[in-house]
Amino acid sequence: MLKKIALGLAAIVFVGLAYAYFAYGSVARAGSGYAAKNLCSGYYLSGFSPEDVQGQALRGASELLTQVSYSVDEDRRRVTTSLFGLFERHAVYTPGVGCTLVPDGEDELTMPVNTLPALEVSAELAWPLGTAAPEASGALDAILDAAFEEIDPELPRDTKAVVVVHQGNLVAEKYAEGVKTDTPLIGWSMTKSVTALTVGLLVKDGVLDIEAPAPVPQWQVEPGDPRAAITLDQLLRMSSGLKFEETYTAATDVTRMLSLETDTAAFAASMPLDGPPDSIWSYSSGTTNIISGIVKRSLGDTLQGAYAYSQERLFRPLDIRTATIEPDSSGNFIGSSYMYASARDWARLGQFMLQDGAWEGEQLLPEGWVDYLITPTPATNANLYGAQVWLNRDPDDPDEQRQFPSLPEDAYYMGGYQGQIVLVIPSEELVITRFGFTPGGNDGVEEMAAAIVAELAAGKENAVE
Repeated sequence: MLKKIALGLAAIVFVGLAYAYFAYGSVARAGSGYAAKNLCSGYYLSGFSPEDVQGQALRGASELLTQVSYSVDEDRRRVTTSLFGLFERHAVYTPGVGCTLVPDGEDELTMPVNTLPALEVSAELAWPLGTAAPEASGALDAILDAAFEEIDPELPRDTKAVVVVHQGNLVAEKYAEGVKTDTPLIGWSMTKSVTALTVGLLVKDGVLDIEAPAPVPQWQVEPGDPRAAITLDQLLRMSSGLKFEETYTAATDVTRMLSLETDTAAFAASMPLDGPPDSIWSYSSGTTNIISGIVKRSLGDTLQGAYAYSQERLFRPLDIRTATIEPDSSGNFIGSSYMYASARDWARLGQFMLQDGAWEGEQLLPEGWVDYLITPTPATNANLYGAQVWLNRDPDDPDEQRQFPSLPEDAYYMGGYQGQIVLVIPSEELVITRFGFTPGGNDGVEEMAAAIVAELAAGKENAVE
């Protein structure tokens, strides 16, 4: 009898464990995959130790990720992770395109890319044409020092870099220990704005038309599919009406897309409509990856084509040499989230936008493209978003306030998770970049930017006197 009871209890325990494994397995696999991808990129692209990535970047996402076990295989350039000894995931590094998450359940992945020769940038010329250090006046030193201070032990900032550009000149910069002027840093959702810049180049080339229905094959299969009417403009403005859950918690659409799906563009494009296009605004990383898929298909539907175009048409003309956009395992750039570049190179992109897509006398983007990107999307009802770019405009609702009330209304920015920002303030001829591993809303960006604006204004007044 006791033996039967023991066997019965064992069976119950087994069934319970099996249920838990299958019920929560996808969440754990996603967490392990998220860790593998970010450990790989942080190590191979940014040069951070895996311990620092886990203790800072991963901890900010979830305390559970501090329990992930990992190993680095230098010969295969692969990072392997597991959670509680289970849910093993791999991420592999490929020169030129960074780290890619290996499909769940698989062991190997090859992402062949013929990389372009290293871009040579003058060490004698000052930014943005070269890498020479700026002649710092010291006027902004105290402000930048404050941006690196830890003011709340429960909400660490872990600021990694700040770069300030005024009137086209790099006037101040500061870096955390282990971060250099050429250290590539993750932009997270700032990558969305870069995707929009790439679309602008293709529009100028006559390849894409933002007012035409978006060329998405999945929407052309069934006659009468209402998604086939969605335009590229509506995708850029996040007003397509497509359903997508952007909450960064377990088992949501965005978590699944980034950590479990092999083709991020196809996964996002499979979503149904949640409402008619232009009737609702819904921030969606999936929408940007649909755009990224469109870009890839317009360039021969190969990773090689997307890589070469981004380098030859966007980054290299701006003397950007540290930029890497990472793909999923299908070869589609994850244009929503995964671009790495140095703080100085991100600042070049901000200056490029401030100059309406012109660089060294050449108009690279269509004239007025940046004006298009920063025109408020009607469906937001808050004037907070343009086309893959965040805005600081006054909301239509007088009870609401701007994102950064203490900054000029004409400010706009690329914004990303963990406090990443490229802030452009045209009225001040100012570009500020800030990077960190900052969870929550403790990055101090607005306070820092407001202090910089005030200090530069005071310096100008003193110079006149």
